[in-house]
Amino acid sequence: MQYCKDHAIKNYEIYDDDGFSGTNFDRPGFGRMYEDIQRGLIDTVIVKDQSRFGRSYIDVGMYVEQFKDRGVRFIAVDDCYDSSQGEYDMMFPMRNVINEYYYSLPK
Repeated sequence: MQYCKDHAIKNYEIYDDDGFSGTNFDRPGFGRMYEDIQRGLIDTVIVKDQSRFGRSYIDVGMYVEQFKDRGVRFIAVDDCYDSSQGEYDMMFPMRNVINEYYYSLPK
């Protein structure tokens, strides 16, 4: 919400998955958001960081590519990632690998 306020974005929806793990995408908030993307209702997805979006290297990359194909911008605020920047960010896949590895370690 702070990012939206700081960037004068007034029309936004929050898709919340409190209590669900980011280790998979079988989450109600994500499902609702993805349906809205498919219906053309969303043009930008903003997350705190990539690990909050998901922790599967393959799935995160796949969804972000699907968003791009649909003209949906993806922003990971704390990771300073914005898919609209055009250039390939080599750290994007590296962060995904690190996030998947970190959260797969025994607790």
